[in-house]
Amino acid sequence: MIMIQLKVRDMILQPGRPKVAVPIISSMPADIIAECEAIKEMPCDLIEWRADNYLASIEDLEGYLNDKNGYLDMVKILDDINYIAGEKPVIFTVRSENQGGKVQVTRSQLEALYGIAAETKLVDFVDIELMDENGVVHEDWIREQIDEAHRHDVKVILSHHDHEEMPSPNTLIELVKKMYMMGADICKVAAKAENKADSENLLKVTAYLTKNNIGPVIMIAMGEAGRAVRVAGGKYGSCVTFAVGKGESAPGQADTYTMKNWLDKYYGM
Repeated sequence: MIMIQLKVRDMILQPGRPKVAVPIISSMPADIIAECEAIKEMPCDLIEWRADNYLASIEDLEGYLNDKNGYLDMVKILDDINYIAGEKPVIFTVRSENQGGKVQVTRSQLEALYGIAAETKLVDFVDIELMDENGVVHEDWIREQIDEAHRHDVKVILSHHDHEEMPSPNTLIELVKKMYMMGADICKVAAKAENKADSENLLKVTAYLTKNNIGPVIMIAMGEAGRAVRVAGGKYGSCVTFAVGKGESAPGQADTYTMKNWLDKYYGM
């Protein structure tokens, strides 16, 4: 197996035992910080701020993003998370409603949010959605966001979620190739597994991508039928898995301590 690697701080993301990311899902600033402090003590490797939960609590999001106080509030939360996370890399994610998130945002609003996260350099990754609410890929716009993040030495996870079904192996492969051609540092695909065959197909695609030096990748099978992929995916090339801190951010996630136990048994201590 070709060893595809990506270094983040002192962490190496690569095939093998996957690193564990845990999302912050609270919606109020004080709760976000308290949750981050709790996650810091859990057996995990990365911390993800699912900012859509916070943004969904803001009544006038457009006004918030155009006001200096809104900007300062965002920076304060990012700064606190960065400080608490310590050596653990931080992922900044705004998941829209059509991809399982909590907030509906425009491209201009997303651009502002990604810009704040990148230009402050308080995160290690921004997670950018591949498709908008209509399933359209705005390729030029995505490239602009990736270039802007890279200009500030922030890496990009380009993500696609399918909550309805598991795409065919050929569709998955072509999707990942397209995402990497846009300049992503990591390509993440999360799709619903209805049965064991769906999970097996995703693992086969992961192995194919890794063998052909297409990566790093994060490949997730959502739902109960996909739980095994969250553990075994690293053997085939997936470099990160997600676990529950306060609550799950996607169907099928296990809590961090259960995930650690599963990974220890599968990969060894």
